[in-house]
Amino acid sequence: MKKFRTAVSVITMVIAGIAGLFIGAALNDALGGAILFSMIAGIACMIYTIDNPEK
Repeated sequence: MKKFRTAVSVITMVIAGIAGLFIGAALNDALGGAILFSMIAGIACMIYTIDNPEK
């Protein structure tokens, strides 16, 4: 289950990075948007993992 959780976290960060790239491009800062969205998704995944340990 730990590998599945890791894979889902990485996929979530990649999707958030791609979305941030396009949203940031609309605001004239594509790389900044991609980094921001990836960091937000990564921190959210870490908080979820800490709050919901495996049983």
